[in-house]
Amino acid sequence: MRFPIIVSCLLVSQVSLAEETTLNSNIEQGLSRLQSLWAEASDGKNWQAATGLGIAYAPEVMGGDVYEASPMGSLDLAHRSGFFISTSKGVGWSYTVNPNWQAAIFLAPSEERKEKDQLTDHITFKGMGEIKAAAQAGLALNYIWGDLELSTTIFTGLANRNRGQQIKLGADYTAYGSEHFALILNGGLTASNADYQQRWYGVSAQQAKQSGFKAYQAGSGLTLGSVGVTAIVPFSKELRLINSVSYNQLLGDAADSPLVKSKGSAAVSAFLQYTW
Repeated sequence: MRFPIIVSCLLVSQVSLAEETTLNSNIEQGLSRLQSLWAEASDGKNWQAATGLGIAYAPEVMGGDVYEASPMGSLDLAHRSGFFISTSKGVGWSYTVNPNWQAAIFLAPSEERKEKDQLTDHITFKGMGEIKAAAQAGLALNYIWGDLELSTTIFTGLANRNRGQQIKLGADYTAYGSEHFALILNGGLTASNADYQQRWYGVSAQQAKQSGFKAYQAGSGLTLGSVGVTAIVPFSKELRLINSVSYNQLLGDAADSPLVKSKGSAAVSAFLQYTW
């Protein structure tokens, strides 16, 4: 059985929705291309660990036009049996059906948003109330077909404050791969149900009164589309540099929300990862 691989990043500071989306959908993409490197680095051990540091430049919140540079850090542990614990993916178990199919289930924290987060230089979410992190369950399924990897991840909130479901579809194509360099093209599409959409992009009558934003009812549908490029530079079996650039576009009711000032945004990141 192939050793389960967890490639993840977590901001040392509070994770914003925009940064969380960008990091999870781009730095983690190309997972299958790193598996051979990780397998070599494990040397047949039952446990494998990874840690990393980096920096990302992205909007403070998705839909905002205030960009910020934030430090990143990660720590991940994986066991040959499939069990893993990760700073961003939480706790879970993965199973490799065959070299082409991999599935995983996990429990992880959901995103959060604070009233002080900036939508523009002069507008915050004051009066909207804070969206606090809570436990969510996830199911992931990956399929590898040559240089193409297709992924589906389903999230569901487990607490009253994060009720809702999301499904994320991803496609990663390795345009070039060698022992010294890999270039991966990334694409993704996210859809959400009405509970999730309303929590993040809707404005209730009470919130409108308190915040000054126009009341808005957000329904279920497409939320986000993204395209990007990830470049991986291995320095050794254990050490690699992961660079990523992406463009993210809000869609549907999310894009039309009064809480959105910029429907499209870019993000870049550089991350140094060490495995042992």
